[in-house]
Amino acid sequence: MSAIPSNFTDGSLTVSDDAAHSATLALAIGDFKLAGLLADGRQITVTESRGAVVGARKAARARPTFTCSATLSSPAAAFQMLVLGETAGFTSVISGIGDAVGVDLAFSATYGAETRSISAQDCICTGIEISEGDPSTISYSGEILGPLSVTGPEGTFTIIASR
Repeated sequence: MSAIPSNFTDGSLTVSDDAAHSATLALAIGDFKLAGLLADGRQITVTESRGAVVGARKAARARPTFTCSATLSSPAAAFQMLVLGETAGFTSVISGIGDAVGVDLAFSATYGAETRSISAQDCICTGIEISEGDPSTISYSGEILGPLSVTGPEGTFTIIASR
């Protein structure tokens, strides 16, 4: 375990498509949240018989969710255009399973010589919200359909191995 904690000044979020386009969102004034991680990406179904638990099995796929926010620079900046599939020549990373817009996601936080990262494939944006204020912000939310791994000083660990 690292002795150096990450904080909000360390992170950035990069998205990419299958046509080698990528865009990075600096999160210095914002945040990134990943929720719904379960072992092997599966929900657990518990089976009972006459009030006693007789089984606990991996069952339906659990889809982790993500949210992030940042200071708004431009409503038509490269990051949101790529997330929406509006970049010229865009190719969705999930075009093999449908017509939804999908990107791969890489979150990284670096402090000194240590880098921690989360890589997720086949991500779909489920919403973008722009809020006027001091400063104005933009927020994204989405679901992760594909593999997910985390990397840190301890090594790389695959949490979800496949779509």
